[in-house]
Amino acid sequence: MTIDRDFQAILDVINALPPIDFARPPLEIAREMRGSPVLIPPLPHAVAVEVRRVPAEDGFPVPVRIYRPATPRPHPVLLNIHGGGWVRGSLDGDEYRCHFIAHRAECAILSIDYRLAPEHPYPRPLEDCYAVLAWAAANAAALGFDPVRVGIAGDSAGANLAAAVALMARDRAGPALCCQILTCPVCDHDFDRPSYVENGEGKLLTRALMMWFWQQYAREADRNDPYLSPLRAQDLRGLPPALVLTAEHDPLRDEGEAYAATLSAAGNKVVAKRIAGVIHAFQSIAVQHPSSIEALRTTADFAAQHFGQTA
Repeated sequence: MTIDRDFQAILDVINALPPIDFARPPLEIAREMRGSPVLIPPLPHAVAVEVRRVPAEDGFPVPVRIYRPATPRPHPVLLNIHGGGWVRGSLDGDEYRCHFIAHRAECAILSIDYRLAPEHPYPRPLEDCYAVLAWAAANAAALGFDPVRVGIAGDSAGANLAAAVALMARDRAGPALCCQILTCPVCDHDFDRPSYVENGEGKLLTRALMMWFWQQYAREADRNDPYLSPLRAQDLRGLPPALVLTAEHDPLRDEGEAYAATLSAAGNKVVAKRIAGVIHAFQSIAVQHPSSIEALRTTADFAAQHFGQTA
């Protein structure tokens, strides 16, 4: 299929801008990316929002936002990890997503503002996310969470972190997760898959940009680590049920779909769905587009199903 005309119109504007000069200092590029404005559409759902700080392994206070639906506590809780190639992104960028899912799935959302590369490369962002999971489980009663109904979700690099946290929770014997939801996930460091060849230029996330993101986040010598490239894990057994959403015109499409297939082959329950006509980060750049709303509904309903809620 061709790219949806609305997303093609967005690409036409983006592709007319000057390209990124990768010869510039990495910190300069990263900070410029982080300073990009975030446009948040009107939020249609009545969801209470609370800001907290969670101590990381090294004592750093990781900011989080808790979104609560207007239903009785205790709530199941879905941890949300934003994308941005490990170097950009913020809680604001996922504001609509968190409101939507909290309302539709009748769950709390715990959105994590993990530290970013290149100042904080692997494993610091991952350890920040795992620390928030451990904190949520240990303090569930005080927070109004149900400690046995905890899931994790992420988009792009956030989905990479979510998949890694699921592996880490298994390997560290908890906290237990009842589902993982991975949207356009980074699962490997192979830049030559067919979807990279098809979509590596002119479709927002380029091959060159993805290679640069990896350079900021992790040393090349470490990239076969399953917490960095979960598709290369030797053992994927015993993981929570997974929803894997991929975008048709995304360089990451093939590795996400390969990860879904490998999870399934290892005996895990997996639902894989390719969203037709869209590009990488489609939910972020057009949150109210019908394809984005469809993906949000699928996400919320999958979470609700595994939380034992009625979606």
